[in-house]
Amino acid sequence: MAEAPITVIFADISGSTMLCAVRGDETAYKLVSSCLNTLEAEVRRFDGRVIKRVGDAILAVFDAAEPAVHAAHAMQVALEAPDSEVHAEGVRVRVGIATGTAVLDAGDIYGDVVNVAARLTSLAGADEVFMAGETYEGIPAAMRDNVRVIDQLALRGRPDWVLVYQYLWKQEGATVSTNVRPRGYTAALELTYGGEKYALGPSRPKLTVGRDPDNDVSIDETVVSRHHCEVVLRGDKFLLVDRSTNGTWVLTDGGDTFRVTREEITLAGSGRILPGRQSLEPLRYRVGPQTQA
Repeated sequence: MAEAPITVIFADISGSTMLCAVRGDETAYKLVSSCLNTLEAEVRRFDGRVIKRVGDAILAVFDAAEPAVHAAHAMQVALEAPDSEVHAEGVRVRVGIATGTAVLDAGDIYGDVVNVAARLTSLAGADEVFMAGETYEGIPAAMRDNVRVIDQLALRGRPDWVLVYQYLWKQEGATVSTNVRPRGYTAALELTYGGEKYALGPSRPKLTVGRDPDNDVSIDETVVSRHHCEVVLRGDKFLLVDRSTNGTWVLTDGGDTFRVTREEITLAGSGRILPGRQSLEPLRYRVGPQTQA
């Protein structure tokens, strides 16, 4: 069981929940099954391996980026064919492709590359194919004519940027790109609590807050959950992510008050973070530009 360089495809049916509501469970099941059979056939045609079906999606692996992108292209073409029943019924697919290393074990696959492919799929719209930068680097120059950069994006669960591209398998009707330069890290956050000061940025992208002593900031109060919330750098933004029972208050120095419960909020400017209840000692934060070393 060792890591191997691979390219992962995650192909998901867009709007399958609505399909069930509109067409009924039995018809929707037949359409979804027919669609996934088509996707799997294209994976095998380009020498890929279908790892598994995940609900209304498939997870597949390829030994290289080029055949994976060809397979994604072929999937969309096959579904849009004049004789495609699923396309006529409004079934559309979105595809995410990522390249990296993963562990293949007992017929399954484990690794960050799988998570990246899945997150790219969630960003893509119906009929779209998104790929990460490593996949783009792995395809020949001739194929790159059909690729455009989207941006450096922050994917949920990952502190690092992912450079995201769209593969234009169909040029007709494509939106013209303005060629905006991808973003980079620009922000830093300073947080103080109990006389301690914490600096967050690319080298330290996350800080955890909670009652348990394994948190970066441990608060011994019964209204504070064991792992209450975290401040995390995602892309060029700092987010407060609440995971608690009682919620977290954010009081900005501009006078706004927000209660965050099992959700996220972007931190900007300066203010106070109060986990559990507003009468606790606050964590003070200030977001500013990243200083150059």
